[in-house]
Amino acid sequence: MKFSEMPYKRPDFDALYNQMKALLEDMEKAPTAEDFFKAMEALDKVGRNLGTQQTLAYIRNTINTKDPFYSAEKDVMDEALPRFAEISTQAARITLESPHKAAVAKKYGEHLLEKYKVKLDTFRPEILDDLVEENKLKSEYQRLMASAEIEFEGETRNLSGMIPFMESKDRDMRRRASAASWGWIAQHQEALDTLYDKLVKLRHGIGQKMGYDSFIPVAYARMGRTDWTMEDARVYREQIVKHVVPLAQKLYQEQAKRIGIDDMKFYDYSLMFLSGNPTPKGEEPYMVAQAKEMYQALSPETEEFFGVMTSQELMDLTTKPGKANGGYMTFLADYKVPFIFSNFNGTSGDVDVLTHEAGHAFQGFLQRETELMDLAEYTSEVAEIHSMSMEYFTHPWMASFFKEDSEKYYYAHVAEAIQFLPYGASIDEFQEWVYLNVDATPQERRAKYREIEKKFLPHLDYDGLAFLENGGRWQKQLHVYLYPFYYLDYTLSQVCAFQYFNWDRKDHDKAWASYLKLCRDSGRIPFKKLVPAAGLLSPFEEGTIAKITPELEQYLDGLDKSKVR
Repeated sequence: MKFSEMPYKRPDFDALYNQMKALLEDMEKAPTAEDFFKAMEALDKVGRNLGTQQTLAYIRNTINTKDPFYSAEKDVMDEALPRFAEISTQAARITLESPHKAAVAKKYGEHLLEKYKVKLDTFRPEILDDLVEENKLKSEYQRLMASAEIEFEGETRNLSGMIPFMESKDRDMRRRASAASWGWIAQHQEALDTLYDKLVKLRHGIGQKMGYDSFIPVAYARMGRTDWTMEDARVYREQIVKHVVPLAQKLYQEQAKRIGIDDMKFYDYSLMFLSGNPTPKGEEPYMVAQAKEMYQALSPETEEFFGVMTSQELMDLTTKPGKANGGYMTFLADYKVPFIFSNFNGTSGDVDVLTHEAGHAFQGFLQRETELMDLAEYTSEVAEIHSMSMEYFTHPWMASFFKEDSEKYYYAHVAEAIQFLPYGASIDEFQEWVYLNVDATPQERRAKYREIEKKFLPHLDYDGLAFLENGGRWQKQLHVYLYPFYYLDYTLSQVCAFQYFNWDRKDHDKAWASYLKLCRDSGRIPFKKLVPAAGLLSPFEEGTIAKITPELEQYLDGLDKSKVR
């Protein structure tokens, strides 16, 4: 079935809730393990159906935030769904207290029980109204950012549509485009401050109602983190300060020399090469055609996967007015297929997001027959290994997308990924400070972010642009508003993806076999066990980053410098 043919019907929330409560009772009273599994699987099936309808409404709303029908349905979902969090936590509690717990562990593995223990820290009935309010505030942020209408170069553009101008070879164009884009955000600073202040205080209250001093333990539980803590995150961030920041600064200095600018400003760093950034040599139909050939060549599994994505029209890729920002992959459980959403705008990021989200989608496709949704769930730092590694496994085919720009793409893709690590760590350190200092004013938050930014990104000169100079850059980062503490995950996964990149260049067959195994094992093994089981070094181990970066430097130095300028 094509995506456009998938029917949406608003669920009967009361009937589903009562049906699920009855199945919970069946689980609690199950006389045998067989009866327990029967009720458990029936509950999972009802949950899949509810999740599918929610996902259909979400996708169609993000494709066109101005569509009144799906905008209204998104609001209905925001109001109705939080109470179903009780169902999943009750199912977790019942399983953990069940006389059939050992049978569950034998059938599905011990890690499912570990995930259930963490899930108990995400919901109590007394936070139900708070969850409804949190959903409303998050939707308000998405609508605000999607509403951007920036008059520039004779047309009205959204934030995504401004990016090509911010990467222009013309310095004045970059400056003006950056000023216009950030200027729109600065104009809405008060609304952004108000939204975030409400979210922080609301989440802090949730943390207290769950029995904690702050929201942070609840945030980690929401992320499903069973085997690493805030202390692990702090130690890891210091590795980035010690081993990555100096390398990133070296790359920025090389960039300044390459593009011939002595007084680099923040808007100059978006131009990697004086001859212009690498761009794909065609629009969406061309890129999808190249991707189809690429995935046919990569493996039988990827060939089957991408054939389904194209034949069932499970991608919406190009930016347009009213479309929500960003890119994502999600899964339509009833149809056992993934969906990819992005905002193609003519930059190299179009190819990155296609391979990145395809990595997420491919892993979902590999696990489409998984018995339980809870079993298929995995943490974000695991999820991003799937996507970021796919970006590197597809490197050999990038010439078909970029042609004469391919060498520039190879350089930019690796260099920018190295440079991303300090930014990702800065966002995590900032969020940790925010939720430990909930009474801070918006001005104090921005001042703290600017302080953190100078530690991780000391090269940035904001050329007197007050909004950024005062620490406002994070307010464009949707994860901070929508998915608290979902950002360090990207950097952890990047460290793993770099290892696959180094490995793949030496022994593709073994690296790809490891990747397939990791994708199939995801959700069944926690991060700290999954990574070494796949033959990778854990990013949390002191020295891991120091072992990886020399090979990356070697790779960059080995590229044809006559084509990288």
